[in-house]
Amino acid sequence: MPGRITPEIAALKGRRHGPYRVTVEAGAIRRFADAIGDPSPAYRGENPLAPPTFPTTFRPEGPYPDVPADFGDVGLHASQAYEFERPLRAGDVLDVSFTVTDVYEKSGRSGDLVFIERAYEFLDAGTGARVGGGRWVSLRRFNPEGWPVD
Repeated sequence: MPGRITPEIAALKGRRHGPYRVTVEAGAIRRFADAIGDPSPAYRGENPLAPPTFPTTFRPEGPYPDVPADFGDVGLHASQAYEFERPLRAGDVLDVSFTVTDVYEKSGRSGDLVFIERAYEFLDAGTGARVGGGRWVSLRRFNPEGWPVD
């Protein structure tokens, strides 16, 4: 497998990004619960809780600041895990930051893959208290020459 991790990409390891501010909104919680098919009344109403995987929606403005847009043929989500000090609810204002914790490559059936692991932290914007965090893994696929891109 050719080395897909350039010096620029290797230098991402250990880099921290953020914080960027996220406001947890009742309408976004309801739409997320609908999208995952969860009818729980806890995710609806005036002061709903957010489903445990709701932080998947926490994104910085524009493309991720750590990976160039032209790196690989396509970016994909690989996995996520979260932990919380308390449940998230509508009205929470959070400062979200992440650190790239690892960058590695593998060869797959659809081409070479570069995995980027990020550790996230969610802080209450008003108090600075830790609300939770998580680990996200994304990947960039490099299509073998001559294969059509999906």
